[in-house]
Amino acid sequence: MIAITPEQTAILDTPPTASFRVIAGAGCGKTSTLEWFSKTWTRHRGLYLAFNTAIAKEARARFSNQIEARTANSYAYRSLNIGQLNRKVQGRYLVRDIWRLEKVLGMKSGGAADAVLKTLSNFLISEGSKITATHCPEPDSGRNRDIRLFVAHAYKYLAALEKHDFPITHDLYLKKFEREQKITGYDYIMVDEAQDLNPVLISILKKSGLPIVAVGDPNQSIYAFRGAVDAISDLEGPCLPLTRSWRFGEPLARMANAILGHHSRKPAHSLHGNPAVKSRVMLHKKGLKPEHNTLVLARTNARLFEGLADSTRPFHVLGGVNDMVQEILAAYSLYQRQFQPSLKPEGAALEYGTWRELENAAEGRDGDPVAKRLFGIVDKHKETLDKKIKTIQTLYRDDPDEVSLVCSTAHKAKGREFDAVIMLDDFLSPEEWSRRRTQFQDRARKTEQEHGPLSPRLKARLKRDLDNCDQEINLLYVACTRARLTLSLPEALFEFWKKV
Repeated sequence: MIAITPEQTAILDTPPTASFRVIAGAGCGKTSTLEWFSKTWTRHRGLYLAFNTAIAKEARARFSNQIEARTANSYAYRSLNIGQLNRKVQGRYLVRDIWRLEKVLGMKSGGAADAVLKTLSNFLISEGSKITATHCPEPDSGRNRDIRLFVAHAYKYLAALEKHDFPITHDLYLKKFEREQKITGYDYIMVDEAQDLNPVLISILKKSGLPIVAVGDPNQSIYAFRGAVDAISDLEGPCLPLTRSWRFGEPLARMANAILGHHSRKPAHSLHGNPAVKSRVMLHKKGLKPEHNTLVLARTNARLFEGLADSTRPFHVLGGVNDMVQEILAAYSLYQRQFQPSLKPEGAALEYGTWRELENAAEGRDGDPVAKRLFGIVDKHKETLDKKIKTIQTLYRDDPDEVSLVCSTAHKAKGREFDAVIMLDDFLSPEEWSRRRTQFQDRARKTEQEHGPLSPRLKARLKRDLDNCDQEINLLYVACTRARLTLSLPEALFEFWKKV
């Protein structure tokens, strides 16, 4: 049995009668600590809100029977009796759903389906009931009033779940729960992965009026692009750290600390490796086949597609291949609409409305890495894209135990661990993200010197760019700390490691 550390003892000695926060580094025994905590305070009935269904299931098997373990979505789903509607529930609305909704509501949006979709998505994960310009993709746009009116009509229509046959999204019913109900029947709430909560979930927690035990790692915050925020800093109570990683040895802890050293907000505590685990960091050699319990990690779906498009081996992708395929189809749809503007968009919603916008975003050294990959894939494979997608769908296996090749994006690998991790070459180094941060700041200073104070729009853009640099550094930290024994790096990251 693992000896309980002084840091864990401090957490176990804190009663759940008032809110507090646990800052848990990667592999630092968070789940074990929460299990012991639940069994220490058995006179208190608690609700544990897990990041996903698998974690909730594990918690139900391990925690005290005084704890009900669920995801926030499953709690809202049950409370609103969504299951009785016998309706399709999907992860997000696609552009085609909004096109259909325009017809149902008889609204002429002037081709604004993309903006409406993004505004609706932003509203559903936000706190409160008012749709404002801040929910719109372009807050200064003159057409925002029309978009907001449409979204208000759309939400009112969609929230009446029993009166239509549209797909129901998880964000929709969680928003409906926030506006109509609250969590009751518990003495306290434990919320996991509190560094990546949607504002709507933070609102649900606060409305409960219960003590909150918020657990997470601000440096594993990687979902800002979905509207998630770090609730660790937003919620109340003292902070208690967990810094001893049981997952990996000192070399990987050194790599993790070095990566986070490039964050704009340096961690208050360093990560310490497990002296009993012999970890190593090495350069990945091309052609080396993954062995058992090895994860191949890409930064983007596009890079994953590149690696799998010519594969002849069966493989498993964490989270499935649908997101990857939808993203590629969306980029291909932009390409096709150059020649046939009347074509309806397909696939997932991208932040680029035209093929030209995607191409512009991909240009230059500092171009958006995702845009570069998407543009390159469609440009290179446009004649055979359908065939390659079918090949990927044919070779994909649902069960990872059936195959020796397991792949993932870094985002989908969050919360997982493997003996060995191979990182592909679409990750930029922490030094590069530091360089870009400095470049953004210098550019803003120059603009202020030449033209006066930044406009609200430019301030928002600067904040978004700076926050993105930190998010990418967090993502590197998450990716590297999925490994237990061996971390294989692409050349740019290995050069960084040699300086650590």
